[in-house]
Amino acid sequence: MTVTAGMHFLDPAHTRGPVADLDLRTLDYEPDGRDMTEVQVMDAREHPQPGLHQSGFKLVHSPSAVTDFYDCDQVMETYYEECKATARKLTGAHTTFTYDHIIREAGSQYTGGGKTRTQVKTGTAKGGGYISSVHMDYTDNSTWDKYLEIHGERVPDQFAHVYALNFWRPLSASADDNPLAVCDARTVSIEDLQEVIVYGYGAENYSWYDIGIDTFSVSASEHQQWYYYPGMTPDDVLVFKSYDSDGVIGRTCPHASFAHPNPLGEPRRSIELRVLCFC
Repeated sequence: MTVTAGMHFLDPAHTRGPVADLDLRTLDYEPDGRDMTEVQVMDAREHPQPGLHQSGFKLVHSPSAVTDFYDCDQVMETYYEECKATARKLTGAHTTFTYDHIIREAGSQYTGGGKTRTQVKTGTAKGGGYISSVHMDYTDNSTWDKYLEIHGERVPDQFAHVYALNFWRPLSASADDNPLAVCDARTVSIEDLQEVIVYGYGAENYSWYDIGIDTFSVSASEHQQWYYYPGMTPDDVLVFKSYDSDGVIGRTCPHASFAHPNPLGEPRRSIELRVLCFC
């Protein structure tokens, strides 16, 4: 069933400018500081998509062995390995890395792992809660050397392709009150985008906190096609591409949370992490 949903997009007048900086170490985040635009979000179960390497996203049924996702050690030891194993199956990667995860609740987030292998709770001023601002996690200018160096690793000597995959999983019984919407990667144009380097996102333990994440803010366009998966459970994970060395635009997915017009179930709780894949 297609629903009409409001998400916060960048004003089209502010796209395609010089690369901008957003430093949350000195400035509080305003999650609703953009134009609210209503878009049609289609049920991806009713409109099946061609998959991760075409539309940029894929729903995977993948029960986890983790018994408590708020146990940071258990997530790092078990869930990280589960996601890396799935990433290798989806991409053929020979080397995978992940060091951070985020648990989202209404109005707050837990930043786990990272530089201190601990878990820190923060609020909306540091990007917590449901993010309705439409964005893309990386750009063609994203690099991995500093990120890996923090954890005593380096970019492999040999690889033909690089992907970053985002793994988004409900922790609540359902995610239907504030689900995640993803945009078909093929329907995104450079005209929709503005590159922004974000510093100070999340808590200080987050790996990207000081080195900065090179992201795209996204303006609304009639050619974009938006989807969500109703009825997701904790045994499901939505995997979508955040980086593709063949090019980010047209191959990776803008995304944002939206308040479902007919919410069902308890307030959504979810966990997300990114797996960096060298193939």
